[in-house]
Amino acid sequence: MSDTAVNDLTATVTGDIDGDTRLLAAIAYGEGSTDDVETEIAGIAHAVVNRAKAWGNRTVSEVIRDDPNYSYATNGKSERFNLLKASSLDAINKSKGMRLAINAARQALAGQGDDPSNGAYWWDGIDLKDKKSVNPRIAYGFKYGDASHNIFGMPPILKPQVIYWQVRNKKTGQIENSKERGRFDCIYVSKAAHGKTIFWRYNPDYVKASGAKEYK
Repeated sequence: MSDTAVNDLTATVTGDIDGDTRLLAAIAYGEGSTDDVETEIAGIAHAVVNRAKAWGNRTVSEVIRDDPNYSYATNGKSERFNLLKASSLDAINKSKGMRLAINAARQALAGQGDDPSNGAYWWDGIDLKDKKSVNPRIAYGFKYGDASHNIFGMPPILKPQVIYWQVRNKKTGQIENSKERGRFDCIYVSKAAHGKTIFWRYNPDYVKASGAKEYK
């Protein structure tokens, strides 16, 4: 699933770069801020791999195929994504950010090194502040796992729900609510924040109450 992993993410990139490694690196580079923060770029790479592994050990390509809205960078409009996808090894080595992205991708795919995302599966950049309804965190609610994750100065969006077990009424044949299965105040909770990116995972209360798959 990867090339050889490295410990120094700023190291010179050597050897062939396989398709999944380049795709993952392009996502991390394209989604990361232009400040090229090491923990931000590496966090995005690890978050993608975290989800891929949880989702039946999919490849990065398969995750993007099965969830085309997962990464904004893959929609063809991200200059940074397109640049890394097309860059030669020489060009990659002349760019600190692209070197970071390739090396972080190799490390994440190899299951090595620290995971700056803290086990996350999703992330948001500063566009979270736009509060677009298509953003799942805006649509379904979020809260911070730690106050330090609130890097954009946004209050949490809470949308409390109660989930009930469903049973069929023997007299009417209709499906009705039975005992309470669980309750939650939002679907997403932050796991980390680096650079201009907040990393997310499902709220455990939501997973327990709904029976949802953590990676979907």
